[in-house]
Amino acid sequence: MPSEQSIPLEALRRIRIFESLEEKHLLAHQWEVLLDKFYVHLPLKESLLGLNLVQRVRRLQEQAALYPDDSAFMAALLQLSTALRDFHTMVDMPEPWSRYTALLPFQLHEYFDDAGAARYIVGELAPGVELGGDFRRGVEVTHWNGEPIAHKLTCLAKQTAGSNPEAQKRRALALLTQRILRFYLPPDEDFVLVTYLGKTGPADIKLPWRVQETPQTGRWAAVPALVSVPESLAFRSVETLSGTLGYLRIASFMINDVDGFVREVQRIIRSLPQAGLIIDVRGNPGGSIFAAERILQFFTPNRIEPEPVSLRCTDLTLKLCESGEGWAPWRASLWQGLTTGELFSQGFPLTPVEQANDVGQLYKGPVVLLCDALSYSATDFFIAGFKDHNIGKIMGVDRQTGAGGASMYRHQQLVSTWANEPASPLKPLIRGVAMRVALMRSTRVGAKRGMPVEGLGAEIDIPYRYTRDDILHGDVDLLNRAGQLLDSRP
Repeated sequence: MPSEQSIPLEALRRIRIFESLEEKHLLAHQWEVLLDKFYVHLPLKESLLGLNLVQRVRRLQEQAALYPDDSAFMAALLQLSTALRDFHTMVDMPEPWSRYTALLPFQLHEYFDDAGAARYIVGELAPGVELGGDFRRGVEVTHWNGEPIAHKLTCLAKQTAGSNPEAQKRRALALLTQRILRFYLPPDEDFVLVTYLGKTGPADIKLPWRVQETPQTGRWAAVPALVSVPESLAFRSVETLSGTLGYLRIASFMINDVDGFVREVQRIIRSLPQAGLIIDVRGNPGGSIFAAERILQFFTPNRIEPEPVSLRCTDLTLKLCESGEGWAPWRASLWQGLTTGELFSQGFPLTPVEQANDVGQLYKGPVVLLCDALSYSATDFFIAGFKDHNIGKIMGVDRQTGAGGASMYRHQQLVSTWANEPASPLKPLIRGVAMRVALMRSTRVGAKRGMPVEGLGAEIDIPYRYTRDDILHGDVDLLNRAGQLLDSRP
């Protein structure tokens, strides 16, 4: 957590954002264009949600003048965004809100007791923060502003963009203490009353929200950003009840050097014990699909088939694919789809097959993959590829992955494509607002060929629930269970 002076929540809420009604109309219209002409999951989401999503945005345009203030309008626009349950397709808040994060000085973690009941304990405390009393790492939190903590999480989960219930709950747990104002409105309350089990029984502590510049790096960083190869990878030998095993942590595929990343993974796995390898992608938000799919070959003798991606058949996706040779594979089927009424183009992989198989297997021992419901986007490509090529067992601390089955495109990229066409429906945004859209959907290969990843993710082989010792002692039970899986492989 940064140490800069906080901004009062009340002051942030009063900030005026828009200069005119036309600016609100512009934002709503641009969101309509993205959904109507580019959003690849529109048919799926309208079917699942039972809503006409484009019509709802048009209604927002018509009623923009009825919202009493700027925050009320942005709340309505954000609600349309998060209702999609798709973190690839979102509206980012305007300046100055997008620069800030509302923070409480601790993080909360879930584990399950011996009876199978969920418990919530304090994990990390923000550096340099002294809260006094006996509120410290390891204490159990039971209520939030007087509301049972489990019920609070259930309600908060409905406000997130998680694509399935497991992802919504994971994101809600993070939102309790860290509200990224680039993606969410400021908290309704100025402070929270946390009830916890102290040394002598239940106790309360009153904690104000602190609104500060969003950290860019470290444990308290709020927004994923491009990182260097060393920042994305961690590795070591781990001692488990099953012996000494290799451990490779891939924190992010959002790296600034794909080739360097691939080479470093090669170097790492050669240096680790060969008796068994634990690959950990929990919380990995995604990034480069190329990086994720190119390293699969290192863990299997099987030839890797990258996941194909396709676009929705619309006049503007066809026009996009006519804008450069990189889009050439999709043109013919888009043109034909517009003629025949097909929903989607043919699917083609983003990762060249040759690059996905240019090195081959390097690690010959058994491999187990650890993931959770925050493993998302390119990480879903990696997990699905791991499953579809029968590389090893998948052990999940949630019953589903993040299930983000798409390649995302930014609104500004689309605006640039039509920059020289005055009649283009795509217009530059204002006030620092940003938008992004799931442009291409991914489908599985192997035994699940043709099945979408969006909303479903890949199947978990071995479910696992965190223990208290996992939270407080570096995943000790989790790693021992992973070691058992590796030890039981033929």
